[in-house]
Amino acid sequence: MFRDLRKRPEPSPDGLTEELTCYFLHHAGGSAAGYMPLARTFPPGWRLRAVDLPGRGAASHQPHCRDAAEAVELLKPAILGEVSGPYAVFGHSMGALIGYELVRELERAGLPPVWLGVSAMPAPKLASAHFSERRDLWRPEQLIGFVRKLGGTPEEMLTDPGTADWVVGILRGDLHLVDTYVYAEGPPVTVPMSVFMGAEDELSRPEMIDDWQSYCTRPVRFHSLPGGHFYLFEQAESLARYMAEDIERVKETALL
Repeated sequence: MFRDLRKRPEPSPDGLTEELTCYFLHHAGGSAAGYMPLARTFPPGWRLRAVDLPGRGAASHQPHCRDAAEAVELLKPAILGEVSGPYAVFGHSMGALIGYELVRELERAGLPPVWLGVSAMPAPKLASAHFSERRDLWRPEQLIGFVRKLGGTPEEMLTDPGTADWVVGILRGDLHLVDTYVYAEGPPVTVPMSVFMGAEDELSRPEMIDDWQSYCTRPVRFHSLPGGHFYLFEQAESLARYMAEDIERVKETALL
């Protein structure tokens, strides 16, 4: 389920292996491997753990999660079973919805992360309304056109019949999770949060993003970076810098 994006940091003189573990949750149709190009941009003391949800990677033989709750049921015990220090959660697009629901449950368990980052996804209630078309029921050619318009996927993967079928299969399962998502009312999280978006992303325009503040008791930090829905691959260094700054600020505040 988890993949280390780079070699695990060596133990420091005080016996600690990592300053922080950061868990990355992928977008619909994505996988842990998608975060590999970002690995070199983060602080050397961080352990970077990317998730492969069922239906891809090492979990390709497993059926897709039917909804966000099922994904959380898998991730929550897996994370709590391995963390021994401060950790953070970052989710892009579909991963942002799952990440938020995951942190709600981690707070209830009494072992929340020090920080949550959500990217390229409208606030939960708006997501429920915005993504209600059931794109998982689209024809294959519609899904390929959708992926092509968003960018972020090499064209050769979309033109090769075998690879295109594989892309469509993964995407269809993930879009079912996104397009059937219904936000369950509850208290906002208390974990410090940052929200990221691509300035030209049509799926998460500013008016859809701003309402994230309603889902956190603390002031949310907002970052808009050049690019579309997959801005993070073009702006990896800027994203990593903002993440590191926001997380260090949170850690310093916690020590006061």
